[in-house]
Amino acid sequence: MVVGLVVAALVVARSDGIDHPDEWDERVVDLAAFVEEARGLDFEHPVTVEFLTDDEYSARATVDESTLTDEDRAAVEESGTVLAALGLVPADTDMFATGNDMADTGTLAFYDPVTETVTVRGTEMTTGIEVTLVHELVHVAQDQAFDLEKPPPDSSNGAVEAFDALVEGDAVRIELDYVESLDPDEQDAYWAAYEQDYEESSEGLTEVPSALQALFAAPYVLGQPLVDLIVEDGGNDAVDAAFDEPPTSSEHLLDPRAYFAGDAPVEVDEPAVPDGADEIGEAGPLGATTLYVMLAARIDPLEALTAADGWGGDTHVAFRDDDQTCVLADLVGDTQSDTDEIAAALEAWVDAGPPGAAYVVRTPEGRVRLESCGAAAGDGEAAPASGVDALDALAVPATRSQLMAMATTSMGLDPDEAFAVGDCFVRRLPLDELTEANGSAELPPELSETIDTTMAACMAE
Repeated sequence: MVVGLVVAALVVARSDGIDHPDEWDERVVDLAAFVEEARGLDFEHPVTVEFLTDDEYSARATVDESTLTDEDRAAVEESGTVLAALGLVPADTDMFATGNDMADTGTLAFYDPVTETVTVRGTEMTTGIEVTLVHELVHVAQDQAFDLEKPPPDSSNGAVEAFDALVEGDAVRIELDYVESLDPDEQDAYWAAYEQDYEESSEGLTEVPSALQALFAAPYVLGQPLVDLIVEDGGNDAVDAAFDEPPTSSEHLLDPRAYFAGDAPVEVDEPAVPDGADEIGEAGPLGATTLYVMLAARIDPLEALTAADGWGGDTHVAFRDDDQTCVLADLVGDTQSDTDEIAAALEAWVDAGPPGAAYVVRTPEGRVRLESCGAAAGDGEAAPASGVDALDALAVPATRSQLMAMATTSMGLDPDEAFAVGDCFVRRLPLDELTEANGSAELPPELSETIDTTMAACMAE
């Protein structure tokens, strides 16, 4: 939902009568062959691959604000006020510039299913561009096989978020397979260049709120381990089947066991906005991922994770009352204990925010109701943070899922045992060491020893 609001204006019109090339660009022929074999999908036809300079890529990836209609501009501004009401962005965030920054600086290439074209930042082939092209060519294969523009069976915000994670997780999986196919020297050179590119792109995204970066990254880092587990369950055929019956909520991303169990979100009625207030947009779920990122921005990420793990369902609605935009959300856990943990986490989140900006109550039906108006209803000061960067906080559930996938595929543990190992690990290893481990291709000896000791202890349990 949130990422969709951010990039809502970055839309292009469908092209009619697309003229596809008869052959792949000679620079991608071998990469296309790798994708066909590794992904198990045959391309119906080649597509155009455009190699652009930095300036050309920026112009292609971003939208000129002068092309926006008044309706587009109002929608982008409203998205900013809604996100600010949830404490995810400062109230003065320029949402149009933020969306452009993420589409430009935050990407190295993209496949557009509307124009059926792959656009690449760079004109000289490098190992890094090869890896990026493999990722985008997977999207081409997915689009030709499953039609990426076709709405998922469930078109709710949560289902769209989960479908995006399936799409990106599948592409990351094949991308990493390609890296593994390189010789050791090429792999070392790739990861060194990757770290440098990551640092440079991070510097270019300093104006983008960390919470938005985390939500933008979530489909990639949470989707890949889910797809790895799907592959373990039945190979590429199982992934193909998942495109027909995809995950339906971000709960399936935070805890992949929920996907295999077929857990569906609890239906929660839309809360009624106050008398005289004007509803903004459409009601829909915040979802477990957004709940986690929102909470982790102010409270201990492990407390936030416990609450998000128990998420059963929710519905939120945004409204404007006089000059103030607020969000009203009703949430419920999988069990009564889970609902209590969500309530406790939200109460701690409210206490850590601006005075008077939000409150939490229980509804007569026993649900948790949050009303939040960001800093607008308080003293005007920015909400204090937990001291944890949202991207760092995302490493907690991402690492847990990665370890779950590893323990299932490499150690033969069943899903419950594998999840328990991953959960134990992220709750034992300090967050600063966890984020250092996620950001380093080569670990310092002391950290490596700590990780081994922690993993051994969790396996013993």
